[in-house]
Amino acid sequence: MSGPATKPDDEQQPLSRVARKRSQRIDAILNVAAQVVSEHGYHNTSLEMVADRVDLTKASLYHYFDSKDDLFSACFQAVAEKTIARLAAVANAAPTPLDALRDLILEQLEIFVHDDPHMARLFLQHQDWPESMREEQRHWRRQHEEIFVAVVEDGVASGQLHPRDPRVALHCMHGSINFVPIWFRSRTASEDRKVLTLVTESILDIFR
Repeated sequence: MSGPATKPDDEQQPLSRVARKRSQRIDAILNVAAQVVSEHGYHNTSLEMVADRVDLTKASLYHYFDSKDDLFSACFQAVAEKTIARLAAVANAAPTPLDALRDLILEQLEIFVHDDPHMARLFLQHQDWPESMREEQRHWRRQHEEIFVAVVEDGVASGQLHPRDPRVALHCMHGSINFVPIWFRSRTASEDRKVLTLVTESILDIFR
């Protein structure tokens, strides 16, 4: 006998008010946790510190996350999945590999300096993560890297990109992008865009 029919994803019922509030609370906790760990390091960050910053008791925080490892695992997953989906959409929308690489670099810069700086910093700054966390970081980094690698490989194959060595060029690109949040100081929207566009074009020179 067949089970009850299920609705396709686009016909699923919207989240209840309680579920929406829980989701919003989790997002707030994740963002605060990223801020706290960037300030104090993993081993010096406690669940009490995170709970205090979001105005919860430690006991209440356990309703959302079972442990500190569980909390930061969720942080990694949240920022990685959102960033990877966003970059994949950018790459797929571009008409050529050169356009795709330009758009990817600029999008990554926007994420780092404007849209999600605290969460993105989990992958930018060296932290004293335990080995289980480092392995999780490597997993998400590989998925992130594959988007850029595929675009560069397509660009080389089509003759649009001419890096001296694709792998070295990608390392130089990521090093340049990752350093921008350290020196970048936001001003007006138009000035910020001009600076980030200049950085993007400078990085693209490595591949042209």
